[in-house]
Formats: sequence, C-alpha cells, structure tokens
Amino acid sequence: MTVTNFSFGVVKEAFDNKRKFFDDGKTMTYKFRLDALKKLRSQIKIYERQLLDAMYLDYKKPATEAFVGDIGVVLEELNFTIKNLKIWMQDRRVPTPITLMPSTSKVIYEPKGVVVIFAPWNYPFNLIITPLIGAIAAGNCAILKPAHETPHTAIVIEKLIKETFDPAHVSLVQGEGKAMGEMLLENFVFNHIFFTGSASTGKWILSKAAQNLTPVTLELGGKCPAIIDDSARLSTTVGRIVWAKYFNAGQTCLAIDHVFVHESIKDMFIDACKKEIINKFGSDPSQSQDFCRIVNSERTQNIVKLLEGQKILHGGKFDVKSCYIEPTIVEVTDINAPIMCEEIFGPILPVIFWKNQEDVKTMIRRNRYPLACYVFSERKKFIEFFHRNIEFGGGCVNNAMAHYGNSHFGFGGVMSSGMGKYHGTNSFETFSNAKPILEAVSLIDLHIWYPPYSDKKLSIIRRVVG
Repeated sequence: MTVTNFSFGVVKEAFDNKRKFFDDGKTMTYKFRLDALKKLRSQIKIYERQLLDAMYLDYKKPATEAFVGDIGVVLEELNFTIKNLKIWMQDRRVPTPITLMPSTSKVIYEPKGVVVIFAPWNYPFNLIITPLIGAIAAGNCAILKPAHETPHTAIVIEKLIKETFDPAHVSLVQGEGKAMGEMLLENFVFNHIFFTGSASTGKWILSKAAQNLTPVTLELGGKCPAIIDDSARLSTTVGRIVWAKYFNAGQTCLAIDHVFVHESIKDMFIDACKKEIINKFGSDPSQSQDFCRIVNSERTQNIVKLLEGQKILHGGKFDVKSCYIEPTIVEVTDINAPIMCEEIFGPILPVIFWKNQEDVKTMIRRNRYPLACYVFSERKKFIEFFHRNIEFGGGCVNNAMAHYGNSHFGFGGVMSSGMGKYHGTNSFETFSNAKPILEAVSLIDLHIWYPPYSDKKLSIIRRVVG
C-alpha cells in the first residue's frame, strides 16, 4: 500500500484556510480548545482497533506495544492536558522590581499561528498526535505530515483527523517525506515547525526554517547508553534492559543503544540477558507474536551490516526479505567499529565491559549529547557522577525509557539529539508565545528617569538599584 501524494493546490488551500481561521480568532477561546481535545480523545477510542491493525500491517507491531507506545501515552497526555488547560491559559502574574513601580507585570500566552508537524514511522501515531495536542491546547492551527513508510497507519490517521477537526483548523497531507517537506517549507511560512526524526533531516529542516526565522522543535535521537555497576540488582536490571532494548524491535529513539557493564558481573549479566530474551520471545523469536519487525528491508539490511566483524554472544539470525532480525547481543572491544559510531535503531545490543568509570565517561563522550542516559546502580555517588558529567536530554535511574510517560516532564534532547521540549506544560509553552506585559499606573509619574539629568538624580538611582 502507498499513500496518495497531495498536490500543491490542495496544500495551498489547506494552508490559506488555516491562516484565515486563525486570524479570525476561531481558536482563541478555552471552550474551543477544550472541545477539540475532548473530541480527539473520543475519536481515538473509536479508531483504536483500526490503528492497532494498521500498525500490525505496517511492521507486525504487537497490539500491546502499539497501545502502550502509541495510543496509551497519547490518551494519558490528552487527559493531562484537558485537566490542566484552563490553568495554563490564564495570564501569569510575575513580580515587578521596585525600580518600575508603581506597575504590575504579567505574562500572556498567545498561540503562534499555523504550525506544521512532521512525524516519523517508528511511533507513527504517538509522535504526530502528542505534539498536536500541545498545538491545539495553545490555540494554533496545524498541518500534519505522517510518515509514508507506515502507509496503513498514515491512512487511518488521515481518516481520524478528517472526522475530528474542521479542516480549516487541523488537516493532514500525505506524500513522500522529503518531497512533501520541500513543498511545505519552501512555499509556506509557518509559525512553528515540529520535527521528529533523524539528525541529518533535522539539519535540513533547520536550514529551511532559517530562511524565515521560523522557530523549530527538533526531536532527534543518538546513541543512548546504559551504565551498570556491580551494585545493580540484576534481577530487575536485566528485565528492564531487555524490555527497553527490544521493545518495538529497538526502533525507539529512547532505546538503549549500547550498555556498559562492570567487568566483575559480565558473565552473570550476559547469562541473565540470554535467559530473559528466551523468556520474553521464546527460543525462536521469529515465531513470536510479541516481537516486532523492522519497518522495511532497506533498513533491515543497514542494521545487519553493523554485525559484520562483531563477536556475537546471542542471536544474530536475520531474514532481510521478511524484515526480521533476531534479538542479538554482541561484545564490543573496538569502540571505533561502525556499530559504535552510528545509532543502531534495531534489536542489536552492544555490550562493553569496563573497569574505571572515567573510561566510561570518555567513551560516552565519543557520541556526545545522547537523547537519554540510563544508570543502573545502588550507589548514589556513582549515579551522580554520570548525571553531572554527561550531557543528555533526560533519563532514568534503574529503569529505561519510562521517563517518557511522565507528562510532568519536558521531553527533548540536547545539541545533536534535539532542541526544545514538549509534553504537558512544555508542549503548551512550545506552541505559545509568552508575551510579557507591564501595566504602569498613569495617575502619577516619577521624573527621576527623565532628562534633564543631574548628579542628584543619578545618586538616587544608584541607591534604588543597589
């Protein structure tokens, strides 16, 4: 199945209608935004089965993983936003310094306007709808571009969007990724661009945005490390690592890319991982209904190439035609190998054994600024060492990926793993302009700031500002 490319004329009409809809003030009220969010929530529940079936057709995504990783987190984000929207929309009072008295100060949150959201294929529903929730909450109109690599899901999303929103408020365009991106970004001036995907495409997006000084949110990826010392409780550590690595067949920007294991526990760790993989997916994961496939054969082949020259400790089987790669563990001794130089984004877990934590820091900094970092330890000083010495977007202690599900957190990367944050309040603020307003009293006027200046006036000003 392939998606239908939208023509320039159709896209232009969609954009122009949204600009008018926004300029007419249709999105400004609390009621309008709340009703839109509630209707979206209702429609998602109606379309749940179709979405689950579509994601299975696209890459055999198990229903539980599709619900947990795509639908469930979206519903949680919707509930959180609906509950808090009225508070977020209120003007926020802030203190006024004595030098500006008599005055009061506040921040008004206004929507940015017409925004565009580009979504990837690995979580094709979550990563297009979650930012949309923030855009709607902030009062924007939006054009959505789903991933063409997951066409069945893209078509279901298109139907859902059409049935949920006034097309002048929110609509969707289909088409090949870069071609449609070029059409959108070279012909229309958006008020915000939200992109989730690769760093290389993120750089291209940023270059296009620079032409109109359009603000951008980039949610990228990177080689997310996990670090395990000899105090970690392997009984829970291994289960969480195996889940976080092989969930969605490793096709998660937050997935553990590689793991550093203290050499004193290496045999116990590897043995425990092997058992855990079998417990979760059976002795032949290709027959498991709980193990996802890679999104396409080209991507499968690229991941398989990373196994060349590696010492395989577990797994290693693959079938490019069926987009299958077995959950695999490899021992890495050469940190310059290709598998340690690019994001894997698949079910291969490199393991590096370490003695000195300073060496771990040095190795992580070879792939600096990961989206996430996970430390498994019972030693506070060890945990604090990596939190203070490694720059990363967010992370967990004794867990992995779980921080994504907390709407109280802002989610995002740093440097090469992204810029800007979203989820909860951060989504609302990302798609808003926080406008500062100072309201001065007009009944009296202090002339101390005005010419003609004098030494006496300057002396008073010095005393006031301290």
